[in-house]
Amino acid sequence: MPPAAMPGVGEEEEQQTKQGGPALEGLVVGSYCHDVLLRGGRVVGETLGGAAAFVSTVLDAASPPGASFSVVSKVGPDFAYASAPAPARHPPLLCPAPTTSFHARFSAAAAHDAPDRQLSRVHACDPIYPDDLPDRRFAYGLAVGVAGEVLPETLDRMVRLCRAVLVDAQALIRVFDAAAGGGGGAAVRHVALEGTPYAPLLQRVAFLKASSEEAPYIGVETARRRCCVIVTEGKEGCRLYWDGGEARVAPFSAVQVDPTGAGDSYLAGFAAGLLWGLSATDAALIGNFFGAAAVSQIGVPTFHPEMLQAVKKILEDKAIQRSSPCINGAMFTFQRSITHDELHASLEEAARLMCEQKQTDPATNNCD
Repeated sequence: MPPAAMPGVGEEEEQQTKQGGPALEGLVVGSYCHDVLLRGGRVVGETLGGAAAFVSTVLDAASPPGASFSVVSKVGPDFAYASAPAPARHPPLLCPAPTTSFHARFSAAAAHDAPDRQLSRVHACDPIYPDDLPDRRFAYGLAVGVAGEVLPETLDRMVRLCRAVLVDAQALIRVFDAAAGGGGGAAVRHVALEGTPYAPLLQRVAFLKASSEEAPYIGVETARRRCCVIVTEGKEGCRLYWDGGEARVAPFSAVQVDPTGAGDSYLAGFAAGLLWGLSATDAALIGNFFGAAAVSQIGVPTFHPEMLQAVKKILEDKAIQRSSPCINGAMFTFQRSITHDELHASLEEAARLMCEQKQTDPATNNCD
């Protein structure tokens, strides 16, 4: 299959893009949050959350030299993590409303990797409006709302500002049911994408990422005719679907401690792979790698410098040499490269390095 043309950017907009910011500047739109983890009714963790935190952490770690990005996020005066690495590097907008917060409840008897999480939204900060976005052009954008904060009109503004937009399905199909929350906030549930105001924008999006639980709500067979759809499948890796083809991409092993942020980390790793010049299928390996790294820790992950150095060396050696990365060009290539399996094997070595480094620190040893 030939490369796919990038939707949603006309000749006039392309000229304006050339007059915008740095060639590889991205735009991340989504909120920082307060996350509370409960197991058997007992609080076992309180952490920085929100897709913007996970996405910016991975992009900061894995992007190639010369790449940069801006974050548009909102928090309230109660925000507890202003000095954490991600918000400190990419400060949010301050609003009068309280910071968005979620409670993730797990049963006491469930294994760490059991998909028994019950998620509820306890507080919701203000939504992100089109006028909150910077008035300049970007090479790429990531729409990564978690609490309904990325409005349809805001996504429309993003596809006008960004050369390519990657969207997490949870930003489009999540709704919040206070009646079902049982007094513990509004329960998170999903609605069909086709019935939302976001559906007409899909043909102007480059990539739509959904979990296997979300996939039935986005209508993969319909959506793949409009953009490339990525379905993450946890321990099974992920699958890519585009108009005329599909691919399965192998996973990386991990012991799940907290599934929060796995999809966000995947999408940021995938975007970083595109920035390095990889095809979509090869970039999905980078997504799988950072998704696996995220679930092995509670909260926003930290990455050992030696592991990151190894990953960047791999990307420097294996990435397709282009005059400009495909995320900033007019077309995407979907098929795996001839070095796909070699890239996976090299990343497996880096994953083992990360596991060995955790074993030297009992506080973060999740590799047994």
